[in-house]
Amino acid sequence: MAFFNKIPRPGTPGNPIDMKPAGGKKLAVKTGRSLLAVIVLAVVAVLGFNSFYTINEQENAVVVTFGSPAAVTSPGLHFKIPFVQQVHKVDMTIRSFPIGYDMDTREAIPDESLMITSDYNFVNVDFFVEYRVTDPVKFLYSSREPELILKTLSQSYIRDTIGLY
Repeated sequence: MAFFNKIPRPGTPGNPIDMKPAGGKKLAVKTGRSLLAVIVLAVVAVLGFNSFYTINEQENAVVVTFGSPAAVTSPGLHFKIPFVQQVHKVDMTIRSFPIGYDMDTREAIPDESLMITSDYNFVNVDFFVEYRVTDPVKFLYSSREPELILKTLSQSYIRDTIGLY
């Protein structure tokens, strides 16, 4: 029985079960506020970094708002609404591709280069096509593969011209 008399009862001073750290509630509130401040700061930083974009000198950009093209922007620093607008950059320099030969190996591609004239002679024609994008919206949204269409049209025109001779 003497053992039970030495155990402190709840609510008595010196009872380790009843002891709470000093300022525990205040510490939790301060920690919660600090965590909230860090989260708000991170969200503001992400929104700030996603709000601006840069267009280089040889580029134009199509700004897309909710999936439809809204504007074409020229070189420089620009603002956009994060997560609502997206930017698709288009290179406006002169582009090119070969027809009738492989540029790396410099070997002829017979399917592209072999043509027939009006007097039924075969000629091997290879040439180089250069083009420049003038309308970035049409380039991005008018067809899936604009370079393939240009290549096919170029082959058709040269075959028509060679066929006349």
